[in-house]
Amino acid sequence: MPSGSARSTPPPSRPATKRLPASDRREQILRQAMACFAEFGFRGTTVRTLAERVGLSEAALYRYFPSKEALYAAIIDHKIADTDLEALLEPLAERGDDRAFFSRLALEIFDRVESDPTFLRLLTFSALEGHSLARPFFDTRVRRLREFVSEYIARRVAEGDFVAVNPIIASRAFLGMVFDHLNVRRVLGQTEAYPQPLEEVAETFVSIFLRGMQVHADAGPTS
Repeated sequence: MPSGSARSTPPPSRPATKRLPASDRREQILRQAMACFAEFGFRGTTVRTLAERVGLSEAALYRYFPSKEALYAAIIDHKIADTDLEALLEPLAERGDDRAFFSRLALEIFDRVESDPTFLRLLTFSALEGHSLARPFFDTRVRRLREFVSEYIARRVAEGDFVAVNPIIASRAFLGMVFDHLNVRRVLGQTEAYPQPLEEVAETFVSIFLRGMQVHADAGPTS
């Protein structure tokens, strides 16, 4: 065929970008924002970085969230809306089943953080950066959980089953063991230092705590 009659080949077309429903796109932005805040902190995360992570322009991102503060607040609101631990623990608290109560408490915290460790890092950055964006979460979820555990301990002291101690300090002692384990693994990144199954860690913490708290402490599970 003569060269003059040859047809030019059109350039390959770009694959169409999948258009997500607004609710799905919003969820995607929240996930990526949490990962960025956990990696770089609030101050170190730019809107440009967030937009690139989700494949949007900065202007498009602002249509979903008008500012970084609004995006951070949406993450906190999303976490606050999770099922309260108190609702799961209430039946065990009513029965006064100490071992089951504290075991369930520890395992629920472990499971929630291990399934989404970015949020713990995000909260840590918030504290280190000295801003109050995470205050609503601490004022609702964290404080409420501490008060719930403190009230349980105070009741067991009043019933004569726990030794007479300050219930607030005792609550902080138990929760401190749990969160220290998570901080070492997920904030400091030393997962290899504590490879034990979470069930074993929780049971050990519970046994140590109850031996010091129960008037007639049992020996706990035996191997």
